[in-house]
Amino acid sequence: MATYYSKIHVQYKDGSKPKGAKVSLGFSTGVTKNFFTDRNGTAVVAHASRGTAKVFVRGRNVGTLRAPGETVVFI
Repeated sequence: MATYYSKIHVQYKDGSKPKGAKVSLGFSTGVTKNFFTDRNGTAVVAHASRGTAKVFVRGRNVGTLRAPGETVVFI
């Protein structure tokens, strides 16, 4: 099975970036394991599916993504 990667950039509404925030993607086939943001607020999520995914940060749905891809979400 192929592995794809999506880059999620997480920011607070004031522009600061959280380190260690839990990020996952939800596909119709299931949810990825948890990945964590680095000091720049970026998490690289590995996944086996392609298509539209829900973006979860700290367990909360904060947006959608066309995966594999890249997006910015605000928490």
